[in-house]
Amino acid sequence: YQRREVLVSDAFREDTLARYGHACSLTGIEAAPLLELAHVLPRSQHPELAEHPENVLIMNTLHHRAFDANLFTVDSDFRIRASPSFDPGHPFLRETIMDREGERVSLPADARIRPTFLDELNAGLSWL
Repeated sequence: YQRREVLVSDAFREDTLARYGHACSLTGIEAAPLLELAHVLPRSQHPELAEHPENVLIMNTLHHRAFDANLFTVDSDFRIRASPSFDPGHPFLRETIMDREGERVSLPADARIRPTFLDELNAGLSWL
């Protein structure tokens, strides 16, 4: 299938990275080449929210892929929730997602996620 690509500006990316202290929200990884903007509500489905500061988390590449694949999510109380079918083979994913099930994600003071965006995302997850 073909998906419409909705780009974000370099300025928005840099501002978001700065708000999150240039670190992954889940792991604390600070390696800039591995950090990505993980949109709560996908850019392709909500282009008007592509640069909404309350619609993005900073995640490393691996966790961003797992998030987009709905293997885990963050609920509106900012707690990590993992799909019951998610059985990561790698210990890093097990330690940072499965072992932290129900733990609250700690966001920097300047970073905010709109709970209604999380509610909308999670309403479509059959396992939640």
